[in-house]
Formats: sequence, C-alpha cells, structure tokens
Amino acid sequence: MSTEKNGDAFIEKAKARLASGFVGEEDLEEASTPQKDLISACVIGAVAIGAMVLAWQMPDPGRSVFTHPGLLPFVVSLTMLAMAIGLAVRALREGGATNFLSVFSRSSDPEEREYGWRSWLLIAFVIALVVAIDVVTFRIRIPVGGIELRLSSFECVAIPIVTVIMKIYWGRSWWRCFAVAAAAALLLASAFRYGFRIPMPGVY
Repeated sequence: MSTEKNGDAFIEKAKARLASGFVGEEDLEEASTPQKDLISACVIGAVAIGAMVLAWQMPDPGRSVFTHPGLLPFVVSLTMLAMAIGLAVRALREGGATNFLSVFSRSSDPEEREYGWRSWLLIAFVIALVVAIDVVTFRIRIPVGGIELRLSSFECVAIPIVTVIMKIYWGRSWWRCFAVAAAAALLLASAFRYGFRIPMPGVY
C-alpha cells in the first residue's frame, strides 16, 4: 500500500511539473534553465560552424556538387546551426542572458557535478574524434579471395574512440562495446564507400 501511495504521489508531482512546461525525459527533478539552453546553443552552434568549414574544405573529385564528399555533413551541420539559433533565440527571450555566468558556477549537488563532468568529457571525446579523423590519414587494402577489403583511418580511429565512449556511457562489457562500435563504423564506411562512391573523411 505504501508503494502505491508513493507511486501516486510521484505521478501527481510529475503532472504538476509537466503542466508548467517540459523539463526533460530523464529527470523530472532537474529542469533546464534559459542559461543552460543558451550555453548549449553556443556550443552546438560552434561545433556546427566548425563542421561546415571542414566539410567545405574536403577535396572534391570534380564530378558534381551533388556527389561532393562534404555535401551531407555540410547540410547536417547547417541544420544543427539553424536549431542552435532557434534555441538561442528562445533562451534569450526567456532571460537566458541574465546571470549567464551562473551556469559555470560549481554546484553543491554531487549528482549534478557528475552529470556536468560526464557532459564535458563527452564533448572532449567528440572533438578528439573529429580532429583525429582529420589529422590521421592512411588506407589499407586487404585482398580476400577475389574481393579487396578496404580500411581507412576513419575506421581505425572511430572504432576505438567510440568503444571508449560506449564503455563509459553505456556501461556494457568491452567486447560488446567494441562489437557495436565496429559494426556501426564499418556499416557507415561501407555505405559511403561502396554505395554513394564518396571517400571517407581523412582519406586523400
């Protein structure tokens, strides 16, 4: 009976919070603020602009603009930038510029500090992945029977970094994280290399 009462109380509390606005899927106790939304928009916007520049600088085989290797990442980054601008505008309307520096103040809540640390760590991993793919460039050709398998720096860099990210944030075994990361990277690379005939980033 006590469990049912606690469950009913939680549901009523959730309804009351949702009635005043969406506060997040994972934690009803911690609502986002305009200041947090503004800093998120700035980070997403900066990443999107950087990705657009890198996509524009990718080598062009010269066939058509529609087959340019940087077309898809440029369009995706442009979409991210548009969403970041929309989020920033909404945050500013709700007073996000007021007491903006409070976002960087150290929280006394251990769970909130851990959440912030894990968020910045993920950003660092993503930046390291993008930089490593751009800096490390090589190709490996492995003949297997009558088929020539190709591996590039994209797979060799993405698989270990994504494996570490999944181990930290997914928490499964190393072999399971490695299998998922390898399958995702190889499937993505194969789709672009053999399906779209577009070279992967970092391969010249």
